[in-house]
Amino acid sequence: MPKSRRHDMKRPRGLGKLIAVALALAAGLAQAQPGGAIRLLVGFPAGGAPDAVARVFAEHLRLASGANVVVENRAGATGKLAIDAVLAAPAGGLTLMVMPSSSLLLTPMVLKSANYDAVRDFSAVSALAEYGFGMALGPAAQGATLADFSAWAKSHPDKANYATPGLGTPQHFLGAELARQIGAPLTHVPYRGGGNAVTDVLGGQVAALITTEQLLVPYQAQGKLRAVLVTSPQRNAKLPGVPTARESGLPQLEAVDWFGLFARAGTPAERLAEWQTRADAVLASPGYRKAIADMGYALPAQPTAGLERRLERERGIWSERMRVSGFKATE
Repeated sequence: MPKSRRHDMKRPRGLGKLIAVALALAAGLAQAQPGGAIRLLVGFPAGGAPDAVARVFAEHLRLASGANVVVENRAGATGKLAIDAVLAAPAGGLTLMVMPSSSLLLTPMVLKSANYDAVRDFSAVSALAEYGFGMALGPAAQGATLADFSAWAKSHPDKANYATPGLGTPQHFLGAELARQIGAPLTHVPYRGGGNAVTDVLGGQVAALITTEQLLVPYQAQGKLRAVLVTSPQRNAKLPGVPTARESGLPQLEAVDWFGLFARAGTPAERLAEWQTRADAVLASPGYRKAIADMGYALPAQPTAGLERRLERERGIWSERMRVSGFKATE
């Protein structure tokens, strides 16, 4: 049995020193802005996954440093409204953004109106949490494994389809890659958000669902959906019986996304360094680690190191997945 992901809940060494440094840095930043407020922009509605992670981070930043942190939702256009707001804000390190890295990378690829460069125009401060994607079958599909679904899809091409939260999303391109790899004509059924996609798969209107791993957990436990694949390198601890893409013979589908803390380019280097120290302190705190684990996410092994290289690498991967899918950018 492959090892499941585990979240180390032990108190990291040097935590007290990190928090003390973060407290001093927070005081300096707060003095630099009238009212002392630090703004974290989220490009998605309140209650969604990016919002939840942003609010957990903000709360533990307050606890660790005493900083006045305000989370603002700028929902719309797959995160573009928040992206534009951060780019328009002063580069003083007081307005940042919490965003899935895939959304930051894919938006300028799929929307012609998003005329920014994800690596050139932003500085990645920290990865806050990581997650993979998963595929599950609903009552309209037959079988309980990916092999079963593949065989069924080939013999029922008129019924073989999959639901995602929308066009141009990671789930869309992973589904297109899956269809290419198994040689089955899977029809993409995009929705405006994941909630409606889940509803129609549960109701039998669509055969399969591709979403984030943690959203599959309750439906798998209740027997309402049959999870057949996760894209993380390791099995999900809350879905221990579900194989990874690599275990299923599909390493091309391996994918890990992450919620990142981003500042606009031009933010002074000393401010970025301060933010990274503060983020390290929050991510080392037992309360934050437990909250993230309880939400079903993994903690990044290196939250602040090598993020620019990681973004460059992942941009190439998503760009290639988009290319082979045949999807073209829209207005």
